[in-house]
Amino acid sequence: LILFGPPGAGKGTQAPKIVDKCNTPSLSTGDLLREAVAAGTEVGLQAKAVMESGGLVSDDIVFKIIKDRIAKADCAQGFILDGFPRTVAQAQALDKMLGEMGERVGRVIELNVPDQVLEERICGRWLHKASGRSYHVKFAPPKSLPAGATPSESNMKDDQTGEPLSQRADDTAEALKTRLNGYHEQTEPILDHYEAKANVCRVNANQDMDLVWKEVEAALSRVILILFGPPGAGKGTQSPKIVEKMNTPSLSTGDMLREAVAAGTEVGTKAKAVMEGGGLVPDDIVVGIIRERILQDDCLEGFVLDGFPRTVEQAQTLDNMLKENSEHVSRIIELNVPDAVLEERICGRWMHKASGRSYHAKFNPPKSYKDASAEGVTCCGLVKGTPPEPTQNNMLDDETGEPLSQRDDDNPEALRKRLDGYHKQTEPILDHYKDVATCKITRVNANQQMEKVWVEVERALK
Repeated sequence: LILFGPPGAGKGTQAPKIVDKCNTPSLSTGDLLREAVAAGTEVGLQAKAVMESGGLVSDDIVFKIIKDRIAKADCAQGFILDGFPRTVAQAQALDKMLGEMGERVGRVIELNVPDQVLEERICGRWLHKASGRSYHVKFAPPKSLPAGATPSESNMKDDQTGEPLSQRADDTAEALKTRLNGYHEQTEPILDHYEAKANVCRVNANQDMDLVWKEVEAALSRVILILFGPPGAGKGTQSPKIVEKMNTPSLSTGDMLREAVAAGTEVGTKAKAVMEGGGLVPDDIVVGIIRERILQDDCLEGFVLDGFPRTVEQAQTLDNMLKENSEHVSRIIELNVPDAVLEERICGRWMHKASGRSYHAKFNPPKSYKDASAEGVTCCGLVKGTPPEPTQNNMLDDETGEPLSQRDDDNPEALRKRLDGYHKQTEPILDHYKDVATCKITRVNANQQMEKVWVEVERALK
């Protein structure tokens, strides 16, 4: 996790809470450099030589120090980078280093505060150097400051020792403007860099600290997303993109059932007995299989439920299971397509069973059908150039020339029944969650170009 924020945004307040909740260390490059120098490590000695000569420690040395530090046992479950990287170039170098270790940045949290508020916060800060105790002219003044008086070293004194307080040299309006310009120009672009590859959350840090923590805590929770959509809406196209962006698995109940049965787990054995008896696996067993699956390491950041729940009753059972771990469904994305469009999409689908290659009579026809369409068919009364009826005679696999086939339920009559079930049983789930304050529901227009659909989906993931 990377914790971002301009000076005065409250990183020092929120970071310890994140550490406590995640049980992972917060790593500051300044602290890491000092520790490496004090420990006399090889890279620490390199850093010491640079600093003693008055130079700036290079990014290469900083990354070596980070790499050494995150290899320690307390980083096994993760770590927080506080205030680093500060430039897109550093972010790219971090990505490369983590990629070589088989890891990646999973989350980015920015504490967002308006510049004018930051000026009031920072320029009013005073410190007791010996103890580290901090005060603020407006928000936490020392007892020595008379009401309405102009703060100075003569009236800003430590409550415990009575010693004069002081300000950092760069806690001035002029210095702050320079620091904020650097943050906006060099550091904020890092958020755009990670937008497409990590969970990026901008937290309103211009509010009561308890409310800030509530938003940060929500950003740290697992993302539990349900992907809805009628047959043919494009879930198979969008789901892999969601998986790649969120770094979380997409869970299909069918796949999980088969895996649990194959693994011989307790709940898998129960499911096997039901299926061998010709029955439908009950919801409590399905949810039990989900419960087992989401305990695996790849679900630490969250998971996507694809095509489940399908009824309000299943949603309620899922909710109860998640509550056992104080969790909840946090996002729902529905891919919305008119029924008439779905009929054209689905009833034109053809497949090569052996390879899994898929075709569509209109949108992605095999060469054999293109040739037949170009030649036209006159014996059946069709005008030359009119597309013929797709059949196994003219729908042939491009690579093998073998006949393609359609699913038994890829016909108008069967589709109408499936859509009727979706509208009556599955769509009401959206109403079930619409009043849940912690759940964000987005209906995506999936009746447009795939690239535009993904733009809407990606926006819903923010």
